[in-house]
Amino acid sequence: MKEYLPGNLQERLRELREANGYGTRQELADKLGIDKSTYGRMESGATKTVSSDILIKLSELYNVTTDYILGISDVPERTYYDIGELGLSVEAAGNLYSKNADPRVVNELLVNEKFQLATRQMALYFSDVFSAVLRSNNNLYDFCHDLLTDFTNAGRLPKDKEMNNLKKRLRASKVQSEPYQINKIQVHIMAAVREIKKKVTDEMSTDFNKVYSAEVLEAVKADFLAHGDLNDISYEEKKGYVISAVKAGIRCNTELTKEDLEQHDKAIDIIMPTLMDLFKTK
Repeated sequence: MKEYLPGNLQERLRELREANGYGTRQELADKLGIDKSTYGRMESGATKTVSSDILIKLSELYNVTTDYILGISDVPERTYYDIGELGLSVEAAGNLYSKNADPRVVNELLVNEKFQLATRQMALYFSDVFSAVLRSNNNLYDFCHDLLTDFTNAGRLPKDKEMNNLKKRLRASKVQSEPYQINKIQVHIMAAVREIKKKVTDEMSTDFNKVYSAEVLEAVKADFLAHGDLNDISYEEKKGYVISAVKAGIRCNTELTKEDLEQHDKAIDIIMPTLMDLFKTK
């Protein structure tokens, strides 16, 4: 997501017009279906406001947010989308919102190029298009193999080592569609996972034994026990108590900077609920 220098309405109108290839105000006014003088007053600053219908037209034409045009935001891309626009089902969006699926993991996957490639390969696999292509290729190899066999049996081609090797290569060139496609998908998914793991590890690189010392662990237990009997509260509330206790505990480590604490808070939000779910399952 790009971010540009701050600008007001007039600056944004001029910059967007020129960046999108409209050399004159007349060209843009014709595109919008409005009078040149009307648009000219907006870009020159003679008019301080833009009507909602023109603002929407400009937003759609330039594919930027209305807030960016007005100078309210320095980010031109939309940061919010309708579920339908994203292609998500209500159930999928609900799992992200409820964190049944870890939002950070999903986010990291979606911005990873290898995972994007894997999704496109999965789409081909599900559609059976690529399988049809491979089947056609395999049929061609079979046809060539059978043709050579007929010619050699009829004496029109020699039955020598070279011919046998050629027929073997034709057989070896055939590809089993499903194993081939699944292997390609797995390779790219695992490559994406390794890249994400390295990224997260680099972000969180620290001496955990030093951070989570005996003193910290005692502080965590003390904070958790201070909440009293937790048997009568929901499982989700217990999660919240555990997370807050761990966050409070590491703050007794005076060597941690504000940035360190922010990093650990993010890690705790991800790790602790997952660990609790695992132990609950067992």
